[in-house]
Amino acid sequence: MAVLRLFAAAREAAGLTTAEIAAPTVGDVLDEACRRFGDRFVAVLGTSRLWVNGQPADRSTVVGATDVLAVLPPVSGGASPVATQGGAPTQVWTGPPTQLHPAAAPAPAAEPRPVLHPSLIVRGNLALVPDLDPDTEPATGPEAAAGAAGATAERPPLAVVHKSVRPHGRLGLAWAVVTVGAAVAGPSWLAAWLAVAAFVAGVQASVAWRKRGERPLTLVAAVVAGALPVAASFTTGAMTGVVVAGLLVAFVARLRAPSLAPSRDVALTLTIGVPIGLAAAAPVLVRQTGIAATLLLLAFASFYDAGAYLVGTGAASAWEGPAAGVVALIPVTIFASVVLIPPFSGAEPLLLGLVAAVLAPAGPVAASALLGDRSAHAPALRRLDSLLLMGPLWALCAAVMVR
Repeated sequence: MAVLRLFAAAREAAGLTTAEIAAPTVGDVLDEACRRFGDRFVAVLGTSRLWVNGQPADRSTVVGATDVLAVLPPVSGGASPVATQGGAPTQVWTGPPTQLHPAAAPAPAAEPRPVLHPSLIVRGNLALVPDLDPDTEPATGPEAAAGAAGATAERPPLAVVHKSVRPHGRLGLAWAVVTVGAAVAGPSWLAAWLAVAAFVAGVQASVAWRKRGERPLTLVAAVVAGALPVAASFTTGAMTGVVVAGLLVAFVARLRAPSLAPSRDVALTLTIGVPIGLAAAAPVLVRQTGIAATLLLLAFASFYDAGAYLVGTGAASAWEGPAAGVVALIPVTIFASVVLIPPFSGAEPLLLGLVAAVLAPAGPVAASALLGDRSAHAPALRRLDSLLLMGPLWALCAAVMVR
């Protein structure tokens, strides 16, 4: 069953705002809508364009539970009165989804783009994007533009802005204690613990993309992420097998349930699962070389996270937290260079500290890119984000250095 939401012109022709229609393709949905709504709706539909998830579509396009279908009448740029209700014109706003501003005068005809209203909630197989209610029109003008520019300059799009959440510190401490305990218990225990975290992180990242209309294979991404640390407790060849198997399963799944962009779905699935899995697998790989190197890697990740959170929470600038995290790595590096000789020798602990100082701050930014939105809710991924880039390279360096 699909929830059908109509643009103003189609809504006026149909005589209602929403309707429920169950159909597998765009053509089937539109045929049923034409049967229900009559010739006036058919007339409007004849001059409209069809888009699914922001891409041009046709009647043969298959729609699923998270797809968004937009029927756009031939209007573009700013606002134009397309229907009358109670003597007042109903406005249709078009333009980029993040900049819904009415123009002073109609713009020249151009190819319309579907507009996603910020409050739109899609359910069922299909939703037609509604017209923007003028009463909920976003603020416009120089002040709004200046405010948006200031917000962008103050907080870069992928930077992590820490918020003061009461249990966050205790949860971070509990995570560190359990992870260290699993590392001490052995590679299998560490692999099992990190596999659970990676699986949950894969689910959360995939859900974040699906909420925006993308269609990654959630279960495949999560299984690949969770299987990589388990495979790391055996051999690196097993890890390669997990990635290849994930790729094959994703392709087969998309062949059995086609989508508008199957290659994109498969690529996004592996883009989610593989980096998360490698981040979780890094401590397991290091654990094969010994407990000392593993505890050093976990100490780098934990001290960076603690410094970034304690200073970054409520900070005026997005860089203050990462800078504090890097400073927190200095005593850990000095300790390693004094105490952990062996398994390391000479300047090797300093090199490992440098790798951590460079790559740990980039991890949260990479996690934001992996989510596609820094504000997406993915606490399991945020527990692993400092290892996203640092973990694999650090594990490679440690494997070469440890004797």
